[in-house]
Amino acid sequence: MAKQILVVDDDRNTVKYLSVVLRDHGYEPVAAYDGNEGLQKIKQAKPDLIVLDVMMPKKSGFVLFRQLRKDEQYEDIPILMLTGVSGILEELEDRKDETLERPYDSLREALKKTVRAMREEGLVRPEMFLDKPVDPDHFIAKVEELIGR
Repeated sequence: MAKQILVVDDDRNTVKYLSVVLRDHGYEPVAAYDGNEGLQKIKQAKPDLIVLDVMMPKKSGFVLFRQLRKDEQYEDIPILMLTGVSGILEELEDRKDETLERPYDSLREALKKTVRAMREEGLVRPEMFLDKPVDPDHFIAKVEELIGR
């Protein structure tokens, strides 16, 4: 039986793309398009791995991550978090002359605050972070590293 991987991302194209890549490598992808839907699908069928976007409406990836790590039923499911942060940083860097603030300071501080809060709550960080756009070979290598074939 194929290992089941839940892909949670508000970008439908990302979900479709990753689902095709997973299916082509023998995994069974399950799609969700926001954190609330992701939580419902996790409860329906406990997946072997969760691929979770950091920034989503309704419930962010970090909020869902915290919720899962606090629940004994789901705390051991590996989580691979997707982030478009590097793309955002590049965009901000291009506009650095328009502002006195170094473009990544506020974003860096927000991420530090989130990680600090997670540590204070006794939560460990996700097993892996992966930047968007996702390279299919790199993605599959990370999936295999976390849950095997």
